[in-house]
Formats: sequence, C-alpha cells, structure tokens
Amino acid sequence: HEPRRELESQRRGVRAVGIAGSSSKMACIATSMASLSLANAAATRRAGKPAVALSARRSVAAQPRVASHAGVAAGRGSLQVFAVRSRSNTGGSRKGLMQYVERVNAPQMKDDLIPFRVGMTVRVGVTVVEGNKTRVQPYEGIIIGIHKAGVATTITVRKAFQGYGVERIFPIHSPLCTFEEVRGAGKPVVRRAKLYYLRDRIGKQAKLKTRFVAKKTGPTRHQLKMEALAATKAAAAAEAEAAAAAAAAAEAAAAPAEEEAA
Repeated sequence: HEPRRELESQRRGVRAVGIAGSSSKMACIATSMASLSLANAAATRRAGKPAVALSARRSVAAQPRVASHAGVAAGRGSLQVFAVRSRSNTGGSRKGLMQYVERVNAPQMKDDLIPFRVGMTVRVGVTVVEGNKTRVQPYEGIIIGIHKAGVATTITVRKAFQGYGVERIFPIHSPLCTFEEVRGAGKPVVRRAKLYYLRDRIGKQAKLKTRFVAKKTGPTRHQLKMEALAATKAAAAAEAEAAAAAAAAAEAAAAPAEEEAA
C-alpha cells in the first residue's frame, strides 16, 4: 500500500500546485486590469474630462495581451502581461497596404511579355553567370501551369528529355529570363487550367491534340501592343530630352547674368 499512498500524495501536490498557479494568474490579471483602469481615469482627469465607462467592444479591445512562457527559469503557473494598443476601427488599412505593395512592385514588372497560355510551347532563355562570363541557356517545353501572383508570377514548363520528364519553374518578371512562343502547325486543344495529367503520359500520349486554324494576315495583337509601347517609350524619351535641353539652355542663359552681378 505504500507505493499507492505515495502516488496519491504526489497527485494531491500537483493539484495544489495547479490551483496555486491558476490563482496567481487570476491575481496578475486582476492587478493589470486595475492598473489599466487607474491609468485611464488619470488620463481623463488630466484632459479635464469626466471618466466615462468603456463600452463592451472598447473594453474587450483594451484588454491586455496575456502570454505565458514556459521556460527553465520560469516556474509552474508563471504569467507575463503585456499592455498593447487598443484596436482602432479605421477601415481600408489592408487596401492601402495592397496599393503600396502594387506601387512598389510596378517598376519591377515587365511590360513586354508574350500572352502566356496553358498548353502553348515556349522557348525560355535563362541567363547563367559563370565567373566573369554569362551565357544564355535555352529551354523549350509546354506550359502546364501558370501561378499568378503579381511580380512573383511563375510558369511551369515541362519537356521530355531522353525518356524522362523534366519540369522547371520560371518567374516571368525575372530579368534573367526571356520568353518566346514557338508556333506550330496548329493550335493546341486545352480544356484545363493545369495539365498535370501529362506527368502520367509517355511517348505520343504526352502530346496535346491540335486543331488547325486559318492563318491570319497582318500583325498580331501582341505585335500591335509592342509597337504602341515602343511609341510611348520613344515619346517619353523625347520629352525628357527636350526638358533636359531647356534646363541646360536656362542655366547657360543665367550664367552670364550671375557673372555680371558678381
């Protein structure tokens, strides 16, 4: 019976410690709430306003953050109370943050990319730096997935090499990657957003079906877009050069007057 009595005594001791720890936690919380209420009353007294009881929502927002850290130095039932700022009800903070992120990422995004589509064949030129030399490593395959994430947008390109499937993920806005569409005899027939089923196909079964379309004459929409973009950039460069020339002429005209005044 002695081992059983020792076990029961140990259990009673653990329960007593737990009750003491919970009581100490409640005492710490009560002390922190009392200190916060006193600080609020003192602040309102300094401002010359009568103390007003907080509403239910504001009282919940003004509650301190309670966090217990179980460490070697801290004993059982230890508690740390951190006073945090009350939550404000200002709306649109997330929208403003998204606008800021878009404004920061805008200069890093390319504006001359080809229109990527799932199923199209692309030729990727990856710039590889080897010591003091750089070379362009070509990679050609089928786009089996597009992950859109703004400046972090990526495409997954798959190809078969010596009987093995190889997939690589390329960030389309990276300055080290260039993309070029490989046009075939027809247009691939794709009815899915992700072509992951090609991983289970080998040989001719891994090829996409194509449908022949009438060849259109004249420039494509991408070519028209690139021409318009080039014209816009040329106009902006001409305006910048004209402004710089006008500023230089104004400085040259103001220099003799300054010399005469000196």
